[in-house]
Amino acid sequence: MRLGATITPTAANRAVAPDGRLDILPGQGGVVMGIRLGDPALDGRGDHVEPGVSLGHTDASANRAVQILSCVGNPVEVVDGPARGARGLVYGKHGAVLAALPQEALAFVAPGDRLVIEACGAGLAIENRPELTCLSLSPDLAMRWLGGLDNEARVIVPVMVELPAEAAAAGIGMPSQRFNMDLHSDQPPMAEPCRSLGFGDLIAVHDQDHRFGRRFRRGWIAVGIVSHGRTIAGGHGLGFMTLLTGPADRMRLVASSEANVARLMGQWSAL
Repeated sequence: MRLGATITPTAANRAVAPDGRLDILPGQGGVVMGIRLGDPALDGRGDHVEPGVSLGHTDASANRAVQILSCVGNPVEVVDGPARGARGLVYGKHGAVLAALPQEALAFVAPGDRLVIEACGAGLAIENRPELTCLSLSPDLAMRWLGGLDNEARVIVPVMVELPAEAAAAGIGMPSQRFNMDLHSDQPPMAEPCRSLGFGDLIAVHDQDHRFGRRFRRGWIAVGIVSHGRTIAGGHGLGFMTLLTGPADRMRLVASSEANVARLMGQWSAL
């Protein structure tokens, strides 16, 4: 399914730190150049910065379709403006759908430019594993990312890091297909494992059931992708977009330095 979207305006956010300090920082939306998938997600100053381009639609119904039907790993193409013909991929969601483009294309796109998303993956299911739920996961990425079954019939899921339930912050209760969840990425015990995370990394959060609205559930896991940058605001942090959730005993998490969407999709150098 082809979805039409435009690059959203850029925000300048007012953010209040836990100590009461107020700051004005580059925010979400627009076009962010100079940051590639794989770059350190905790570097730089900003408030929920989204690398690449942030996509939406001015019509509310069309925007819901963009939010819900777009899946991580779907191809995108610029269809007007000086960068027409440039191609990239969806790598996450925040409120907008987030897409990576080659740096040379980012130099020519602007808010208001139109892109097309080749949407595929909404409703994706893993054969003979009804207890595992895929969310915003394209078939292409699933085939490149998820392994087979181990000797206990668990699906092998490569990740960069595993985080405890305390990592879950803003976004609990929100629809998993449309919005992300922030992580307490600056707070112990999450600060150390989050220190090396990059944009596009695949990570797991324990004791989370994200099938519908996100919620705590002991013995379950949510696996997703690092989608936006840090913030000074309390209760917020790096963005986590859910891709897979289910009982912990149905997955075998495996640490892998290759668990990044750009590496898996074969576009590490371009994006």
